[in-house]
Amino acid sequence: MAADDDYHPGQKKSLGQKCSDFGRSIWNGEKHEFIGRTGSSWAKIGLFYLIFYSCLAGFFAVMLVGFFSTLDDSEPTQQGMYSLIKSNPGMGFRPMPDVESTLIRFKAGDPKSYAEHIESIEKLLKPYKEQEDADENTYFNCSDAYRQEKCEKEKPCPVCGFNLTEKFATSNCTKENYYGYNEGKPCILLKVNKVFGWQPVACNASNTGTEMCESAKKILGDRMNPNYIGVTCDGENEGDADNVLNVTITPNLGFSFAYYPYYNKPHYLPPLVFVQMNVRKGALIQVWCKLWIENIKHHKNDKAGSSHFELLVD
Repeated sequence: MAADDDYHPGQKKSLGQKCSDFGRSIWNGEKHEFIGRTGSSWAKIGLFYLIFYSCLAGFFAVMLVGFFSTLDDSEPTQQGMYSLIKSNPGMGFRPMPDVESTLIRFKAGDPKSYAEHIESIEKLLKPYKEQEDADENTYFNCSDAYRQEKCEKEKPCPVCGFNLTEKFATSNCTKENYYGYNEGKPCILLKVNKVFGWQPVACNASNTGTEMCESAKKILGDRMNPNYIGVTCDGENEGDADNVLNVTITPNLGFSFAYYPYYNKPHYLPPLVFVQMNVRKGALIQVWCKLWIENIKHHKNDKAGSSHFELLVD
């Protein structure tokens, strides 16, 4: 205290005086203040913020409950033309070991270079293999006629099982064949993105003259079928197309109508298509896979009705 009494304005404080002032700012014994506030002051401001944040949290909780009460666990609020994708599904593909890249690159005959690709495909196929071992009463044999009959009696339509052994019986795209990666002929697994309530519209006598159906007829040829969504995978540009030697699609007709519409029913698994591509080694190829049906439009930028990836076989 003597040091403080000796202090005069304009005089430089000593280190001891500075330490004393700092300690007094934390606890002032004369005024019984902690960091500038008395006990009662701290109690009042603490009570104020407790009430304030409690009311804020309660208001947020009420708004959150109100928001979730408008949602349905089984179907989206925005559907059809009111949804972001406007009932125009895209198409996913595997392998995709890196979600930030669409490049499929490997060296033929080098297991280390394509180990992640096989793992990516197997991960997607796992629930399908588990489905084959499930109770037969859980799933239905979804031939077109059978599903149509069931849909007339049950709303929504029953869940269809997708038997990998049956669907890919004629395909070389199997785990035993390393999905073609050991030979430099990679298999790409395709699936249509799930859109609630979307129903494919076939090209028939009433709409066969539309631009989409005319293009589908020209490109698919004898693979065009009114009960299937046609699929093609080609080089995006002329240079890419020249480096694609051969493409094999299984099932050959594409995605069966029997699995649509999608209603988010338990145990539902979308149909799959394997595309095996024989390409020129050492060439970076941009591949554009498209869906062909009356009510799907293609757009490369947002991948509407299609899927885009790059393929490089070293």
